Amino acid sequence: MTHWRTKLLLAIGLTVGFCAGYLLLQRHPWRPVTPMKLRALDQMTPFVPSAVYIYESLWLLMPVAPWLMRSRADLNRYAAGVIVITLAGFLTFWLFPTAVPRPALPAEVNGLYRALIRIDGPANAFPSLHVAFAIYHVAWCRAVVPKRAGWFIWPWGMAIVVSTLLTKQHVALDALAGAVLGWVGYRLFAPSADERLT
Repeated sequence: MTHWRTKLLLAIGLTVGFCAGYLLLQRHPWRPVTPMKLRALDQMTPFVPSAVYIYESLWLLMPVAPWLMRSRADLNRYAAGVIVITLAGFLTFWLFPTAVPRPALPAEVNGLYRALIRIDGPANAFPSLHVAFAIYHVAWCRAVVPKRAGWFIWPWGMAIVVSTLLTKQHVALDALAGAVLGWVGYRLFAPSADERLT
């Protein structure tokens, strides 16, 4: 595996930096938190706690593209995109803190969902960084994974996006903003067609 030390350091550094900043902003908002409004699509979307398994599969998707990259230039572009998306999200959370309304828990709910809501509070709702990173990593996977091996990537990413609504971690507006952020982040740092798979 090429550049494995760089890939490992990036994985650790980006993950630790993201989690520290995300949880700090969530637990110590600078301004009053604004609840996100439930719109028609949100009200029609059922609460499905078991969708948390798809939701958390983002953590399996995220390492795929960087670990398959062969060039340091791609790794640098990838890392820059992650940092830009993260900072854009954090700046929004800091200036305009929001929270998503969560439904009451049913009598029986799986342990993974309970762990999720215990760690990840309802704040930092808009934009959805979960969706942003799903779109960003799907796009990078499509750039570096051979087409024959990557046919399942877009359906996987779209399932993660839908799971943010089914788990009531986000409302539709959060997801839309996150999708735009993820796609813009990718387009800013995407390799050109002749640089792919190099």
